[in-house]
Amino acid sequence: MKRKNIIIAAAAVAALLAAAYPASSWYLGTRIEATLGQIDAKIDALPFLNLVRHDYQRGVFGAEETLTFEIPAALLRLPPPRVPAAPETEESPDTPESPEARQEAPPAPAALPPLRITLKNVIRHGPLVDSGAFAAASATTVIEFDEAVQKKIQEAFGGKPPAQIRTLYHFDGGGRSTITSPAFSVVLPGKTEDDQATLSGDGLEMTVEFTRGMERYTMRGAAPRFELSQADGPRLTLTGLKAEADQQRPFADETLFYVGALQFSLAALEIDPGPKDGQAESAKIALKEIKYDTQTSVSGEFIDLISRLGAAELRVGGQDYGPAAYDLSMKHLRARTLIEINHALMALYTQPETLRDQERLLQALAPMKDKFIALLLDDSVLSIDRIAFRLPEGEAKFNLSVKLVDAKPGDFANPLILMGKLDATAELALPGTLIKMLAMANDKTENEEEAQKRDKAADELIANLAELGYIAIDNGILKSRLALKEGQLRVNDKPFNPLALR
Repeated sequence: MKRKNIIIAAAAVAALLAAAYPASSWYLGTRIEATLGQIDAKIDALPFLNLVRHDYQRGVFGAEETLTFEIPAALLRLPPPRVPAAPETEESPDTPESPEARQEAPPAPAALPPLRITLKNVIRHGPLVDSGAFAAASATTVIEFDEAVQKKIQEAFGGKPPAQIRTLYHFDGGGRSTITSPAFSVVLPGKTEDDQATLSGDGLEMTVEFTRGMERYTMRGAAPRFELSQADGPRLTLTGLKAEADQQRPFADETLFYVGALQFSLAALEIDPGPKDGQAESAKIALKEIKYDTQTSVSGEFIDLISRLGAAELRVGGQDYGPAAYDLSMKHLRARTLIEINHALMALYTQPETLRDQERLLQALAPMKDKFIALLLDDSVLSIDRIAFRLPEGEAKFNLSVKLVDAKPGDFANPLILMGKLDATAELALPGTLIKMLAMANDKTENEEEAQKRDKAADELIANLAELGYIAIDNGILKSRLALKEGQLRVNDKPFNPLALR
């Protein structure tokens, strides 16, 4: 009897679990549909995408979702070259124009249909998903294009899908996506067959971890190689690309605004112009160990942005100018003002024809002037923290920091008043030979005697600056500090007097 009761109890538990699994799967399906709805809304908020179809079919154990977006063709088309205006003549307007002299305006490019991108998600509800994993759901995403584009992509990727996206959704609303792409090779058409170029790559891998509602995400990605080349012509090669990000939303009402860390690195970037007049070797450019790093942080209503770009090696021809660095920072920017500017700029993506027309673009940007001024009036500090590179004679370094003190919006209409509100400091250390090269950069004379005179004049100027205390010379390196405050320029802590220069 006891054994019979155990069997009955076990059967009841099994029946309960069998009944509970569809119920839990259905419940998780509703949660996943809500989660995907939040993500889809963020994609749809991008101004250069237009959601034209959204279909979600949910069942008990799974679902299928289809989203189709359009990108205006004008955003993908390069702006037409500007044709210079014909020179005016003094001929009478009644003079008939010859057919040879008459130039008709180039016809406007034919309107192209928008590029359509379709995302198809096949979703499996939890709690048991792919490979027996315990999760809320899993999804496989396939990307499709219009027929003509899809055919070209299949050719480029050897018949394989251009990307495979697999996502595992956690019970807390977050998840993890893995994106992989195979090797590809595509021929880019040119005016002639000799002008054709080939773009190829070895594929990429990327992993994105995200929290509920995409409040925070981390990203790790890598691609071994990309190459753009022309037969017997120029070649651009990128190897060892890596990308990392760790960002979060500082404001709940700004779903597309993130702060945090973002890094890109390249093992090498090489530009080979190809054989040309026997000078191909001297024109080659090679950079190694390139790193681009941005750090964005928010304190209250203000944001700081620090950006660093550097390369361990920067070789042009046979000369290495590395290590080279360019560091820039913008601090104490009012975040809400910056967001308003970003919204206005992003709105331009809904006007692709404006983006392609310089005059219309300037007109569209004009109303943002007051916002840019407001951004600068909050004690913001703009800095070139470092520009550095190496020459055979030594390292060249430069930094600059600028801010406005007690400035008012009306000051921007009067450059002299605005100059008095500038608080700027700079430091530089440059090889004397570089100063002479810059001083003679526009000298096109082929007269050796004249060139020697200019070289002597540059030496005398450097000596004069050193005598006045405006520069210090250390092993051929010229060093100086500059400060502009309350309209007065001081050089190496001395008031600058241009009349003292000889």
